[in-house]
Amino acid sequence: MPLWLRIFPLARKRRRKQTVLAVAIAASCVVSPIPNSVLSAQTQSDPGAVPKQSAPATRLPTTKRDGQSPQFATVVVPATIQAFFVTDLYAKAYGYVSQINVDIGDHVKKGQVLAVIEEPELTAQFDKAQAVVQQAKAALEVARRQLAGMQADLALQQVTLKRQKELFAGKAATAQTLDETQAKERVSNANVETGKAKITSAEADLEAAKAETARLQALLEYDKVVAPFDGVVTKRLVNPGDLVQAGTSTRTTPLFTCEQLDVVRVLADAPEESVAGIRPGLPAGVELYGPDGVTIHGTVTRIGTALNPATRTMRVEIDLPNPDEKLAPGMYAQVTLGPEPQQVDPAKVATPH
Repeated sequence: MPLWLRIFPLARKRRRKQTVLAVAIAASCVVSPIPNSVLSAQTQSDPGAVPKQSAPATRLPTTKRDGQSPQFATVVVPATIQAFFVTDLYAKAYGYVSQINVDIGDHVKKGQVLAVIEEPELTAQFDKAQAVVQQAKAALEVARRQLAGMQADLALQQVTLKRQKELFAGKAATAQTLDETQAKERVSNANVETGKAKITSAEADLEAAKAETARLQALLEYDKVVAPFDGVVTKRLVNPGDLVQAGTSTRTTPLFTCEQLDVVRVLADAPEESVAGIRPGLPAGVELYGPDGVTIHGTVTRIGTALNPATRTMRVEIDLPNPDEKLAPGMYAQVTLGPEPQQVDPAKVATPH
């Protein structure tokens, strides 16, 4: 046999062994080993079960801000200054404005009359109600006097009946006379009960008349537009002689706008990623826009707690005293929130030598 025929089969066998070895090595690299603890647990629960490989747990990536926790990160947001209270004053009654006592910029006190509205029809109804009260009082007085007369007649009939009984016992009066006297006594007793019922009815009529008078009096009080709190009139939308209508659900034009300015609110909206560290008491610096760039230091007074779904921001309010009224509602500002002052551990403070 030639030499090349003997060498060719040996080369084919050698290449086949190398291929099988390469496939085995690749398979061992693809299949990851199963932990012994998993194998032992699966073997104990089901000896005949084939071990299954569990998916490894994945931890979400986290990022720190220069070693500082998010709640102490500084937040800078735009803000708007607003009056502590803003109230639009509407007319409760229907009529003509007869008197205006204030104008824009005037300082008012709580309960001060700002304007007066004339309503002749309501005034006439109130006068009529007062007359009805007087009639009810007179009717009550008449019922009381009638009851007094009925009680006197009942007392007389009771005395007469007693005498007739004594005479009848002495054979000095007939049974007919005694029966008539007893009937009169019963009639007088019934009249007294009727008189008491009339007094009760007259008292009820008087109370009803007083209630109607009080209702009309309350409506007449609405003819006066009064200030709800100590503040400043910032809008006047009514003039003497104007016909005003009662404020309803249609929300007609207000007569005045009154604002409380001795304390103002600074309104800011914090972004979603910063709300976790914002809480009442957090230091806040309010920088006013303008050439001076004045910064007023305060603290967060209240927070909205919930985010606005449309803007993904949370409302933050800062109350600032404004005795000189230099902080006008509508002014823009820039608010810097935090960080909170760090608590210093006394044990870590170095003692000077």
